[in-house]
Amino acid sequence: MKNLQETMKQLQKASESLSRLSIDQEQPWKALSQMNQILDTNFWENLVVLSKHATPATQTAPQEIVTKVKKERKRKAKEEPASISVEETPFFPVTDIFQTDHLVIVCCELPGFARDSLEVTLLDQQVIELRGRIREHVYTPSRVQSERTAGSFCRKITLPVTVSSKGMKAQYQDGLLELYLVRDQNMRERKTTFRAKL
Repeated sequence: MKNLQETMKQLQKASESLSRLSIDQEQPWKALSQMNQILDTNFWENLVVLSKHATPATQTAPQEIVTKVKKERKRKAKEEPASISVEETPFFPVTDIFQTDHLVIVCCELPGFARDSLEVTLLDQQVIELRGRIREHVYTPSRVQSERTAGSFCRKITLPVTVSSKGMKAQYQDGLLELYLVRDQNMRERKTTFRAKL
């Protein structure tokens, strides 16, 4: 144990000496020569002594992890392509909200959106819930790389002001869904659901 403590002290001194080295940009070879003196044979022998005292448990743990990772990769490869589920979509679709004197406009990115699947629900006149489905590509069985998602989605969006379901309009063009909602200060509606015809 005493030898181990002495070895640690010697390694600490070597690291302190290395940290105090000043490297001159014009003559870096001088610093290299000093490093060579600090990292002498004694330094490397001390490292070998310390490595012998290392516990073997740290060596077996990474092998177990690698095995688990390999198994997970095999499982994922067999699974179907990922689809979006209600619980997994707090930030999908990507949304911008605009507000004018009379309107609140919600703009969502929805490429590949199945137009007949849109369901918009207005909750307490200030939360909008979007439900729909992103179609899978016709070549899905031949896919070799997947970054886009497909399947059902649901997202609740809190609006900056209260709105009314009366006069609500939806427009879908170039992968963007825009919802036009009329501002309303009177709280009357608890829940209103409508299907947009796009």
